[in-house]
Amino acid sequence: QTFIANRFALIGDAAVGMHPVTAHGFNLGLRGQDILATLIKEACAHGQDIGSASLLKLFEKKHINLTRLMFFGTNGIVALFTNDAPVIKQVRRFVLKFAEHFPPIKYLISNHLTEAKKNKFLPF
Repeated sequence: QTFIANRFALIGDAAVGMHPVTAHGFNLGLRGQDILATLIKEACAHGQDIGSASLLKLFEKKHINLTRLMFFGTNGIVALFTNDAPVIKQVRRFVLKFAEHFPPIKYLISNHLTEAKKNKFLPF
């Protein structure tokens, strides 16, 4: 829900807390540390308070935007692959076949994971 409080920021797994099935929690934790370190470095360079509410809100905005899709996607994957209900098995087969035959999905996911800016299949 939130990564910050008064002069306090959650980073690493304390902030992300993802299921380990996709092994991206560690990477996102490192990205959160990088975002916060960059903001602190910029604040120090300009003589600003490194614990200010505005700095922490900017950190939270950037980090939540980075982690939200991966967090919900990972939870969806876990739910999809740990449920043996017949209808879920059918959904699982459909999703796998769809992703296998629709390259833009693969590229969208890989670009999000690697923070790539351009995708040859997408105009944005």
